[in-house]
Amino acid sequence: MRTVLLALALLGAALPAPAAAQTSARRPAARQAPAYPDRLQIRPFVSAGTTWFTASKTFKAVLGSGQGQDFGGGLNLTQGPAWIEVSARRFSKSGERVFVTTGGQVFPLGIDTDITMTPLEVAAGWRFRPLFGARVRPQLGVGYTRLRYEESAAFAQDGDDVNESFNGFHVVGGAEVRLHRWVGVAGEVVWTSVADAIGKGGASQAFDEDNLGGTSLRVKLVIGR
Repeated sequence: MRTVLLALALLGAALPAPAAAQTSARRPAARQAPAYPDRLQIRPFVSAGTTWFTASKTFKAVLGSGQGQDFGGGLNLTQGPAWIEVSARRFSKSGERVFVTTGGQVFPLGIDTDITMTPLEVAAGWRFRPLFGARVRPQLGVGYTRLRYEESAAFAQDGDDVNESFNGFHVVGGAEVRLHRWVGVAGEVVWTSVADAIGKGGASQAFDEDNLGGTSLRVKLVIGR
């Protein structure tokens, strides 16, 4: 009897495993879901930010500060991890015209001056894999800047006021935090360069500053997934 049982055990070991077991062993692991939806999404947003101007000495002399606040909005288009964004912002502040000596000393002239800058930006970038349970979405991008610069003063003569547009570029990095399925808040650091825009006269020439760009910290409220 023992001989028969031993023979049956050896025969069972030699037989192939059941088909279901073989199929289970060969079954590949489930594919990981994509980090972002593949369909096109259009997401409006509003933004507010503070810019530390590259031409800080010029702005401090004329406006009393080398930084300023701006507000704006735009549209953010996403498909998968890629994104394209179109936005506009506006900065406006009043100051006074000044005379700057060759030694850099500033003398206010008591002439009211208004400066307005309106950047139009188009950017494209990439969203990296989400963090902290898909709530935080890091991103990086680069884009084109078209900046309209307006400067007007009391008692200005013909040709004294400025209303011109200049080309530049910007680099942006930050992250979006999802507060709700349809609402997110993004924090961004943006470096902008708009070279050869000023510096041909007045305080900017005295300080040898020609760039209307700067470094900005921005907060955006995004509507959409």
